[in-house]
Amino acid sequence: MNKEEVRAGISQVWRVAESLGIAEIYSNPIPLPVNEEFRDLILSDSANYIDVYNKALGLSHYNILLSDYSFFQFSIEGDSNVRYAFYPNPYSSNSNEYADWFRTRHEMVEAGLLTHEEFLSLLADKVGIGSVPLLRYENAPAQRTKLHHPCSHFHIGFHSENRWAVRRVLTPAAFALLVFKQYYGSNWRAVGDDEHDEIENSFDRILVSEKARSYLVSDLLFDPVEERAFYFG
Repeated sequence: MNKEEVRAGISQVWRVAESLGIAEIYSNPIPLPVNEEFRDLILSDSANYIDVYNKALGLSHYNILLSDYSFFQFSIEGDSNVRYAFYPNPYSSNSNEYADWFRTRHEMVEAGLLTHEEFLSLLADKVGIGSVPLLRYENAPAQRTKLHHPCSHFHIGFHSENRWAVRRVLTPAAFALLVFKQYYGSNWRAVGDDEHDEIENSFDRILVSEKARSYLVSDLLFDPVEERAFYFG
């Protein structure tokens, strides 16, 4: 995985989001550089998820913003050291009460009726009730420790020390498609279902293709004993 492949993958994710009808803003078409203000916050022991979400939103530190104000970050450092993240909107709910509140205030910012600082101040008084977890994927060969810190892994939720081993190095599109299928399933089915002979959903066919493009982690970085444990294949 190199920078150009990640850049192309970000573009593909945006096109799929458009097809699903959930695309909002294509903020940055290239892998994100380090933002020191955001980095310092996520490394802080006192930060919570809403703090991190609000900071990234306020800094526009994302590649793609979705229509429900969830967003994706994609970055790479050197060859194959990738980080992909999905930050769900913590203010959304099944009743859409918080999502409607959030959208209305954000539209006021876009219209110049509220500053970003005023908007973030209003958010500080809200309580997030979203049920979708933060999802991050990392491939970090230099940090790999056998049976403790997998080279390729997911972080599920805000707790940063959980690492779920992955046998492949995911493409940006593979990561985003997994998010879309699990958390935007009604769009996935409504738009993608068709009468194909083998796989009856166009997005499922893309996901199968992206799995094939997500190459296996080297045997040097995935020990045979690790294959006897649990991992995402």
